[in-house]
Amino acid sequence: MNDLLNDHDREGLVAERDAILNAARTVIIAAGTGEVPEIGVTPMVRHQGQVFIYPSRLSAHVRCMLEAEKAQFMFVQDEADAQNIWARKRIKICANIIEIERNSNEFNEVASIFTEAHGPTMKLIRDFSDFHMLKLLPENGVMVLGFAKAYRLEGASLDIVSHLRES
Repeated sequence: MNDLLNDHDREGLVAERDAILNAARTVIIAAGTGEVPEIGVTPMVRHQGQVFIYPSRLSAHVRCMLEAEKAQFMFVQDEADAQNIWARKRIKICANIIEIERNSNEFNEVASIFTEAHGPTMKLIRDFSDFHMLKLLPENGVMVLGFAKAYRLEGASLDIVSHLRES
């Protein structure tokens, strides 16, 4: 970890990062190749430290994401839990996506986790052919914990590598 983080509690930062990810029930998606990205939101689950989504390609942002095989994703603290609406805790990542084969054990396992986390709708949409089970593979990102508390994240584990002091 970078020397710029010596003033901060590494364990505390890791705990904050994990708390944001663990509390998230949805993720905001921005994808596209044009000047203005398509945006959307979808339920998500975490399994074995990885994030999975199950969106429909009928949405423009999902079609863009599937075509590019990557997108930006944002996990945001619930407004009701924020001490200050301008300083909501959040993590933004750039991630590649991998589609999980519908007939695989991993698909079945993650589909069950979606049902447990988000209710019986998953049983209804599980076999809809327009839906895709996607695993996010983070490349990098930024975690914001409040005013002047932004940190650069790197790699699949979203390692905290530096305190951002300039935009």
